Amino acid sequence: MNFDDAPTPADRPLAVVGRYALRTEAYDRALVVLAMEVPHWIVHEGGEFHLCVEPQHAEAAMRELEKFERERELAVPELPLPEKHSTRSLFIAGWTMALFFIAQHFAPSAWEDAGVSASDAVLRGEWWRVLTALALHADFSHVGANIAAGLVFAAFLLPMLGTGWTWLLIISTGAVGNWLNAWGHRGETRNSIGASTAVFGALGLLVGAQVVSRLLALRRISTREILLPIGAGLALLAYLGVGDEHTDFTAHFCGLITGIPLGAVAIALDVKRRTPFVVQHALSFTAFALLVLAWIFALGFKS
Repeated sequence: MNFDDAPTPADRPLAVVGRYALRTEAYDRALVVLAMEVPHWIVHEGGEFHLCVEPQHAEAAMRELEKFERERELAVPELPLPEKHSTRSLFIAGWTMALFFIAQHFAPSAWEDAGVSASDAVLRGEWWRVLTALALHADFSHVGANIAAGLVFAAFLLPMLGTGWTWLLIISTGAVGNWLNAWGHRGETRNSIGASTAVFGALGLLVGAQVVSRLLALRRISTREILLPIGAGLALLAYLGVGDEHTDFTAHFCGLITGIPLGAVAIALDVKRRTPFVVQHALSFTAFALLVLAWIFALGFKS
């Protein structure tokens, strides 16, 4: 039913059945009234959007709106508050990367040779390089930028995935992204270092998580709601991931595309709620252990 030709609010008394801060909120509730085939108006007044109906329909409309709000609360998962230990994990991750950089600075050149993600070596079976390369950086500005950006993305992921899944998935996206980058440069010598692949993997996780969260929060699929976080992720990739000739854009891109599906699946499976607290801690330890194990293989293989 189209009420565009209905009398204006000034022509008759109206009852306000809902007040909303955003126009989109008012329009969503107006669909409920529209389904009742009741004439309605949205009036912008005092910085709010008022959903109005004729007085004789007000009681029935308010009942339907209350029912809609109750169903919406059950259907939309609330974003969990950050866990108390989440901030601690950010400090641990930051200091871990800093200590790896200090060790690299004082270690002989063989340290970097053993850990760099060299495409030919990776494809020959030296799998550990896709992990060890995440802990190597060219200079202080390189490691500083990766720590800063990585911790920001991780801070958004922690309340969505939990500590263990966040760090394990970030490490995993970095490793898989480095492998994809090596595979993409098969047949040539391509060396890559830096945690930036994992940083953009974290961005991909966030994009995928946001897409699925938005879909779960909607009663109907909206293309705009899907494309918005994806576009934001690509924009950040273009802004942060493209630099001079020393910037490995393909590694950044591989990290991003690896993270998107993993983040989407993690939210769809509700891994944070389904994973016990102790298991989350075990997953955090696993993420750290993977880096240590990779370096044991790298240094042992080099010797």
